[in-house]
Amino acid sequence: MDGALQQIRSVSYLLHPPLLDDIGLRSALGWYLDGLSKRGDIALTMEMQPTEFPRLAPDLETTVFRIIQEALANVFRHSRASKASVTLEKRESEIAATVRDDGVGVPKEIAEFRPDSIGVGLGGMRQRIKELGGELVLRNTHPGTIVEVVIPIPLHAIEHSSTADDMSLAKAQNEVQ
Repeated sequence: MDGALQQIRSVSYLLHPPLLDDIGLRSALGWYLDGLSKRGDIALTMEMQPTEFPRLAPDLETTVFRIIQEALANVFRHSRASKASVTLEKRESEIAATVRDDGVGVPKEIAEFRPDSIGVGLGGMRQRIKELGGELVLRNTHPGTIVEVVIPIPLHAIEHSSTADDMSLAKAQNEVQ
């Protein structure tokens, strides 16, 4: 019973980590990448621009987190990669996310999003992005794959970041564990 409860708690945290609501996308992604790197034996890096990445509207932060999470889950499950990177960039009126790996790449029919070739995860990513007026592109890089996402964001969806975000990270991570 205790094991089942722990698994439920873990799945719940992975689907929507409290860090996301408490201190934002940057911290939640850092926590997720750290855990995935340890569990998956993949070297993961993250770069965010600007370095003082702003808070976004909660629903947008959740969407971006879930898209990156799914892209990395695909790297973990299918790519046989040893390295992957995440780049998240806040531009004037859009957010761009790129996930790269050094794995085996994706078949052409998946990169072209042929309906009979893509799974639920990739289909869900594509639908979330489309609903926000964004674009999803998959490219093979020999070796590896690049997943590129661009989502337009309204100016009112950006919140001011707080320096308390970084100071609260260690405390929030301890609560998650």
